[in-house]
Amino acid sequence: MSYALTFQSRLPATMRGQLETMLFFNQGQHRVRHEIEATIERYGLPEVIERDGTLTMQIAKCPEVQTLFAIQSADGGARPVGVVVYVRDSIERINVLHLCVADDHAAGGRFSSDHVLQRLLQQIRRVARRTQGIEQMAVAYRGSQLRLAHA
Repeated sequence: MSYALTFQSRLPATMRGQLETMLFFNQGQHRVRHEIEATIERYGLPEVIERDGTLTMQIAKCPEVQTLFAIQSADGGARPVGVVVYVRDSIERINVLHLCVADDHAAGGRFSSDHVLQRLLQQIRRVARRTQGIEQMAVAYRGSQLRLAHA
């Protein structure tokens, strides 16, 4: 099956069920359960928010979060297949608080060779490189910080 993968900061409200299933009923959650729990304890539970017919994410203890969705489009239909929730939590760092990929795009899934997670993180790196002062990107579930190579 041929499809296009696009990235955007909002989803149509009609994708709410697909987004919630991907986020809250993801079969791969058990692999990073402790990291998810620690991130929720520190920053709060991620919520799907609808405004003006579109969806984005919100985290109670971190009101400045931003969201990036990966959307798979094929044969006239579209669905979310990945999401990253991130925040600039200091002058020099972007922190990825939550990330999720649809089961069929995760390791071992039908579309795993499309590397949706890596492509989402590449998009966040691009944002970081274009943002003045950002030198690091942290990923909560990995407990690591990545130095960014500036152009």
